[in-house]
Amino acid sequence: MALVEQKRNASQPKEFTDIIGGHGPWQLGIFTFFFFCAASHCIHNLIMTFFAPNVDHWCARSPKAILLNVSLEQWINESLPLVKTREGDMERSKCTLYNDSYANVSITSSLHLERHPIKCNAWEYDLSFYKATIVDKWNLVCDREWMISITKTVYMGGFLLSSSLSGQISDRIGRRRVVIGCLFVFLAAAFLTLLSESFLMFVILRFFIALGMTSLFTIAIVIFPEVVSAEYRTLYGMTYKYGWVIAYMLLPGIAWLIPDWFWLQLAITFPWLGLLCVFWVVPDTPSWLLAQGKIHTAKKVLLQAAKKNKKDINATKAALVVFLSQQTKSEKKQKTTFFDLFKTPALRKCTLIIYFCWFIIGYIYYALSWNTNDLGGNPYITFFISGAVELPAGLIFLFICRAIGNRKALLIGNLSAGLCLLLLTLIPKDMTWLTITVAMAGKLFNTASFDIVFIFTAEIFPTVVRNVGLGSSSTCARIGAMGAPFIRQLGDVTHPLVPLVVPGALSIISGLLLLLLPETKGEKLPDTLEEGEIFSRKQKLQHFYDNKVHEETQHGEATENTPSNN
Repeated sequence: MALVEQKRNASQPKEFTDIIGGHGPWQLGIFTFFFFCAASHCIHNLIMTFFAPNVDHWCARSPKAILLNVSLEQWINESLPLVKTREGDMERSKCTLYNDSYANVSITSSLHLERHPIKCNAWEYDLSFYKATIVDKWNLVCDREWMISITKTVYMGGFLLSSSLSGQISDRIGRRRVVIGCLFVFLAAAFLTLLSESFLMFVILRFFIALGMTSLFTIAIVIFPEVVSAEYRTLYGMTYKYGWVIAYMLLPGIAWLIPDWFWLQLAITFPWLGLLCVFWVVPDTPSWLLAQGKIHTAKKVLLQAAKKNKKDINATKAALVVFLSQQTKSEKKQKTTFFDLFKTPALRKCTLIIYFCWFIIGYIYYALSWNTNDLGGNPYITFFISGAVELPAGLIFLFICRAIGNRKALLIGNLSAGLCLLLLTLIPKDMTWLTITVAMAGKLFNTASFDIVFIFTAEIFPTVVRNVGLGSSSTCARIGAMGAPFIRQLGDVTHPLVPLVVPGALSIISGLLLLLLPETKGEKLPDTLEEGEIFSRKQKLQHFYDNKVHEETQHGEATENTPSNN
């Protein structure tokens, strides 16, 4: 009797992907949609590099100087004082001019009494390289330069809010509704940005662009483990990110062709209207529907998936009857919130470690990405190099993840990125090539960590809190990223080495803490909070199920052998 029961259990599907297929046209349709979402996400995230580049500027010439045809060279040499740069060199001031510059237009005059510098109230810009930027549109230079950093921080604030809210909302109302809503928010804000008449309006709309795009990015990582089989989870999660990498490498070319920020914004927004035509490929996943007790709707989605994957419908229906009959634990809808991540000891430990990893990975990534101009050279080429280094990062670690698992691969990435940052503090300033090499190596390892942590986080949290877990984890990365624009100011108020030593050391610590978490390679992912607690203790869920089935079988046999009172 027990042997027959074991054989029957062995033949029964353990995952719905055993019925509809773990990889096929249905999954590829979902993958393609989010691939292009990742590309759009990258472009709008990093576009500020070309919206607000380093534009040469100087105090504007007076109307009389222009009328008298005073040359630019004469104006700069006679009207702008010499100041010492951060490197100790002397150059003409970009933010001040002599107090008599507007009154004294006789450049040949050598008599200047009591001259002292005063702040500029208007500027001229060198637009030979960039045709139009938000820097010259709103004069974001000198004592207004900090507003560029604020724009990036506010943008990351949109990431933070979206990460905090979208996870909980999608766990409650479903993935599909959130995808549709956020897509409309993103497109509306992106097009309205073109109408910005003030810097404040521009910043607010950038906030809403981030608000919409973040959900489309994080939900993808939640959906992939819920629609593909275990052997394809890492493949989908990491290759989907190539939408980001390809867009990263294409962006400098687009910006070079369109050196005007207004038309550039239009060019990077208009193509994504096509996403409105194909959003229907994204379903509410069967895992989420089953976890919510929506058996009938889950069956409908699974049948549609089986049909697209060219499975035999009659055989699929028969297999689904058996599979869905096993999902009794999902018949009762389980209400979950953010606080469920901290209810049990093992899951609470996992949550805190994951949060810490996200924070430091986010800080390092954006600190390196937003400061590519500091590498020198052509800004378009430099930006391309920064994006190109992410290509081998994903390829190399894709094989590493499949070989040793996501946890160990993430550990390697965090340790290596931290070591590269620490090595940068030891390199002499005149060895520029070595600095660039080590910085790009750090970017490679950090990029790999960013790719892996998305997948690992989605795997380690149970289905009922997976989206809120990933969303809140992403929030930690955004908090780290919000501080990245001020990396220079941090060194100025503390010590020049602090921006490198502190995140480098924290990255190494985060890597070591990963040893306390379970490996997810080839494992059945947890669905309920109970399974999540068991999984977080490094116990295999399949052993839990086998023991449970064995206990139920023994109980059934005992009941059959009990004499009837009749």
